[in-house]
Amino acid sequence: MPITLRQLRYFQALVEHGSFSRAAESVLVSQPALSLQIRELEAVLGGPLVERKSRGIHLTRLGREAHDQALRVLDETNFLERLGEQFDDGWAPVALGILSTLAPYLLPGLLARLQETTPRIEPVVVEATGDELVSDLQSGRLDAAILSLPLGMVELPEQELFEDRFLVAGRAGPVDAVRSHAEVPRPEDLARADIGPLLTLTAGHCLADQVLGVCSMWRQQEVHRGCGSLATLSRLVAGGSGITLLPESAVACESALSPDLRFMRFAPPEPSRSIGLIHRLAAHGQRWIEPLVEAVADTGRDLTAQARQLVAESPPPQSKRDSRSRATPP
Repeated sequence: MPITLRQLRYFQALVEHGSFSRAAESVLVSQPALSLQIRELEAVLGGPLVERKSRGIHLTRLGREAHDQALRVLDETNFLERLGEQFDDGWAPVALGILSTLAPYLLPGLLARLQETTPRIEPVVVEATGDELVSDLQSGRLDAAILSLPLGMVELPEQELFEDRFLVAGRAGPVDAVRSHAEVPRPEDLARADIGPLLTLTAGHCLADQVLGVCSMWRQQEVHRGCGSLATLSRLVAGGSGITLLPESAVACESALSPDLRFMRFAPPEPSRSIGLIHRLAAHGQRWIEPLVEAVADTGRDLTAQARQLVAESPPPQSKRDSRSRATPP
């Protein structure tokens, strides 16, 4: 008996949702109907794919290997089903995921650039965390994603596009307090300065983990995790609630919205995140990949260039302004 796409889709739903009842609901069939298809797939493959547990299911060794192969088959099938759309003259629909800590800043410029490309790329954008984007790519819900690299997953080719450096961000007082310890600080200088708590995003955001990695010497009781967006972080530190690190890609936008924000660079080598594009293996060589890569890279470099110019033109530290004013004769 041959393996069917229905069996593979039901098996993928079972793995994704972790229970027979939720899987059946997701594919709009009864639980007995889904269970029957799974049993028939197990009969063809010659062994059990899952073990029932009190809180769901557990994949057997055969199940893990079968799932990896099923993802590849379903990925290629999904691409084949959309082949006609992909080759309409002048139009390339792309399901595109973008990190939620990057999307608000990258999207306006990116969409403007994509309107000028040939073929015209029509992205359907999904904004999420890195883990969620990878999961959506593996399940075939996305064609490509823009996120932090490296991932190191053979089934998801990746390409680095631009470097997004981290800057210290806060009100003038805390930023000047850091400079009192070091004019161009290193990450460890932040922990020694009296600048209040370090504010970061909630758990689940890769940027939050990156910031905590940079500030590993910070006193843990003074690290406040809880913000859901960089916009919220920026408003809080602009209001004097502490200090944070912002990527350069967010600086121009958040500075315009919060005029009290001040920024400061780190000493080289500056901490950063590498932003890149990953896509499903089935999409390799598609005509929309290169235009998308170029548009993302150009937009990202524009954002970081704006940030570097803004920081270079920002007011000097309070201490230097005071010293100059004292040295100026009446």
